[in-house]
Amino acid sequence: MAKVESMRYQQRKLPESQKGVIIFTGLVLFHLAVSALLSLIARSTFLSSLHNGQGLWNFTPDSFVYHQEALRLSDLLKSGDYDGWWGSSPFWHAKWIALPYAILVADPLSFAPTNSLIWAITIYCVYKITNQLFPDRRRLAIVTALTFGLWPSYFLHTTQLLKDPLYIMGILLMFWGCINLLSVWRTISSVFLLSLGVLIAYLNRTYILEPLICLSLLAAILAVWQTRRAWGQAGLAILIIAGLGVYCYIQRPEIQIQPLSEHYGQVKTQFQSHTEVPRSGQNRYWSPIAKIVETCVGKISYLRERYIRKYPDAGSNIDTNLHFRSFTDILAYIPKATLVGFLAPFPPHWFEDAKTAGRVSRVVAGLEMVVWYILLVGFLYFLVTGPVDLHIRIWMLVYTLSLVLPTALVVTNLGALYRMRFVYFLPILIGGLEGCIRFWQFRLQKATD
Repeated sequence: MAKVESMRYQQRKLPESQKGVIIFTGLVLFHLAVSALLSLIARSTFLSSLHNGQGLWNFTPDSFVYHQEALRLSDLLKSGDYDGWWGSSPFWHAKWIALPYAILVADPLSFAPTNSLIWAITIYCVYKITNQLFPDRRRLAIVTALTFGLWPSYFLHTTQLLKDPLYIMGILLMFWGCINLLSVWRTISSVFLLSLGVLIAYLNRTYILEPLICLSLLAAILAVWQTRRAWGQAGLAILIIAGLGVYCYIQRPEIQIQPLSEHYGQVKTQFQSHTEVPRSGQNRYWSPIAKIVETCVGKISYLRERYIRKYPDAGSNIDTNLHFRSFTDILAYIPKATLVGFLAPFPPHWFEDAKTAGRVSRVVAGLEMVVWYILLVGFLYFLVTGPVDLHIRIWMLVYTLSLVLPTALVVTNLGALYRMRFVYFLPILIGGLEGCIRFWQFRLQKATD
């Protein structure tokens, strides 16, 4: 009798794939419901100082710009000017916002289903990444994925019209592909995920191309270094990523340095004054290196100036009086940039009034930072003693450093920095949770002994 009941239970049990579809659909519907509720509140007189009364909230002021751009692009679509819709906007994601604006209604809520779908995909990506790092720790994968998706500041931003959801999805696909490539799970699909992620991230933020290309190539090299059996997938990844990088580099609009002409001209002079003058026989080697360094300094300086001018009166600006005019200026600021990149906003900022989002946003950021500080300690413990292979831990560390540090060098607004670096903290979230859990278990075991 017991055997019959067991067989009936097995028959009633849903397949894993069907369970996954149900969970994914539930996530999409949940996000859609929250988006609709926030949109409804943002059209009322309730909390009127925190929204524009038309469905958008003040904690994402860039959404106002993207909304206006989407309105313009939707008019082009309605008039049949498809070339203008595709080619006239500098905001790649605004083109996709314009589609439901033109087909349904020109309202931010019409883009909510797309945002909800992307949000659910990001949760799935984090789950798969964590599950592949820790195959026997499914609960850890579930907790990590839900923590990522329900992280308050990130979750709220995904209900608006920002480019971040698409960008984060691209970064996660790239991260997933690299982890696949570095582990025993490597397949041709790893290369596809990697390439697709780099492309999506690049289309949303063109300046991120070089770091993502370097991280992808590093993953391929580490995979071959770990085992020669990975040379096929790694070689294919190198070819595709290199080709994609060349194509994107050619197509990418060149950064114009003219806005910094008053001090960019000093870069060469100051760079040379802080470096040893090469001997005549070394000129042919030194000149290209100096030119590359000058170009990098100019681009970093330009991007920093652009952020200073973009948020001139923001209450969360930091070090806006600091301008990079030489390579040594950047080197001198790297220690401070590391602190800002990983630890800001600092405790004094948590209780200040925010000009656009209110004091509540600062308190939420402060609570989140307390969690990040704990996770950062757990991440360091994971790096030293983690059960994941050393070459994967090395790549995860390089990923975080190579994306957080450049962002901290150029972004002078803590609100923008806090939003942009969230996906760069993914290794800290994954490794931090694992490290904290394992450290806690170690302490309990030691106490019982």
